[in-house]
Amino acid sequence: MPKPFFNCLIEFCPSPHLTQIYDGFWKLKQKGFINLETKRITLKDSKPIIKVIVNNTYTLIYDTLDGFNWTDGSFEENLEFVNSNYKCDFYFKRSFNTTLQKHLKDFNLYPLGLNFPFDYEGNYPLTTSERTKSIVKKYLKKNTFKSDIYEYPPFKHSEDKILFLCGLWNPDQVNSNTLKEQRQQINNDRMAFVRACKAEFGDRFTGGIQIDAYSQKVANDILVPLKITKKENFLNAIKEHNICIATTGLHNSIGWKFAEYTAASRAIISEPLHYELPGGFKENKNYLSFNTTDELISNIHDLLTNTDKMKSMMVENHRYYTNYVDSEKMILNTLLKVPH
Repeated sequence: MPKPFFNCLIEFCPSPHLTQIYDGFWKLKQKGFINLETKRITLKDSKPIIKVIVNNTYTLIYDTLDGFNWTDGSFEENLEFVNSNYKCDFYFKRSFNTTLQKHLKDFNLYPLGLNFPFDYEGNYPLTTSERTKSIVKKYLKKNTFKSDIYEYPPFKHSEDKILFLCGLWNPDQVNSNTLKEQRQQINNDRMAFVRACKAEFGDRFTGGIQIDAYSQKVANDILVPLKITKKENFLNAIKEHNICIATTGLHNSIGWKFAEYTAASRAIISEPLHYELPGGFKENKNYLSFNTTDELISNIHDLLTNTDKMKSMMVENHRYYTNYVDSEKMILNTLLKVPH
């Protein structure tokens, strides 16, 4: 076993957003690349952001938050909050945009990459209360699986099927008019995309809206049974479909679904990405982009009639997952930016 290159003290708090981070650190520990200690914390305001101290010298922040919403305030107030609360040497942000770097000049800011939750490897401290520990474990493992369950080779099935399963956001659950309007727009777009794909592609399209109290009121004609959206069945569906569709999430985030498509080496069609990814993840190479229903339908036809393009995208996404999304590689890529 090699001599560890890094001594790492990592903050730990159970959070689905952070499982990929914990998995990567643990796997590097098991391979002897790092020494690993943990410090149990409570997430401040439930924000999925943690600190790692490397070689007793460098402070690294891992931020898996959606967008630039550290607080409910203005953009300027958010910047002030970050500058005041997250002093560090290296800041790795899931929702990364070069605009942020211009405003946070004292930070070495980098994109963290695609994020999704799964059942992480390793043992981390939970709590001294056995009852609470049991509840936390049950919560973390609910609808989660080990990372290899998400992975699939760049295999193109002979039948070209299209997948788009999604949920809606209830506008009544937020107070801000801006957030209400954002949710309503997301909902309207998703419903329109599903209806258009069903009309255009018929049996080749598997798609619809997840059932809940709100969706039953506004999208009753395109709801899908709960068994289809059950996590294990959804992951199997991803692997069975050559083309998978993604849409923008809250705060313009890149959703977990996008990372799951990449792990399964699928051909992806997505609304434009508002945030940047490491490693040269590019439009027309890793995914096709659309803004309107017509563009979505056109992109699907493009892949259906261009087999080589579809296969190439699958291969590129498999390569990208292996080098940048796989938890071990993701964390190793961040640590290699630290002087050693």
